[in-house]
Amino acid sequence: MKLTAALEYEKNREHQEDWNKIILHKDGNFYHAYDWSAWLIKTVVCTEELQRARGDKSYLTPLHYVTKNNDYVIAGFPVESLSKYVPDYEEVRAMDGDDLEITVKLELEPDTTFDELQKAFESFKSELPVKEPNKGAGKNALKGVSQAAILNRSGLFQILAQVIAYPVESSTPAQNIEFISHLKQQVAQLL
Repeated sequence: MKLTAALEYEKNREHQEDWNKIILHKDGNFYHAYDWSAWLIKTVVCTEELQRARGDKSYLTPLHYVTKNNDYVIAGFPVESLSKYVPDYEEVRAMDGDDLEITVKLELEPDTTFDELQKAFESFKSELPVKEPNKGAGKNALKGVSQAAILNRSGLFQILAQVIAYPVESSTPAQNIEFISHLKQQVAQLL
C-alpha cells in the first residue's frame, strides 16, 4: 500500500471499533505500522517495559518523519518477528496484498472519548525526535556517502538484517534450508 493511502487509513479512527486495530503493511520482508498503529504497538502490545522484562537487546523504535506532504510516525520490523512485536492479540484479518489488520485488547475506561485517545497519540508523536528527509538527493547523492548507506540502498542491508534476526538455534534443519533458499533468491534478484 502506498504511504499516502496508509496514512489516510490511519486517520479514520473516530469509530470506537477502530481504536484497537493495528494495520501492518508488508513491504518486502518487513511490516510497517504508521501513526495510530505504531502508537498501539509501542503503548499497548510491545511496550519498552515488556521488552526490558524479556531482555531484548534493542527496542522497537518508531520514527517521526516530516516531509513536504506528510507528517507521520513509522515503526517497522521483519516479517518473521511478528510474534515478537505483536505477542498478544485478539484477532488477525488479512487485508489487500499481504497487509494485516490485528485487533488488540485495549483496556479503557467506559467513558473514554476519541479526543482523549487522539491527544494521547499526538503526545506520543510529539515526544519522538523528528527525522528530516534527505536534502539534495540527486544524481550525485552517493558522493561522500558511507559504505553502510550504499549497502542499505542496495537491499543487502535488509538481507543481512534477516540473517542476524534469524533464530537458527530454535529452527529445524528444514526451516534453515528454506531460509537459506529464500536468501539466495533475494541475492539473485540484486544481481
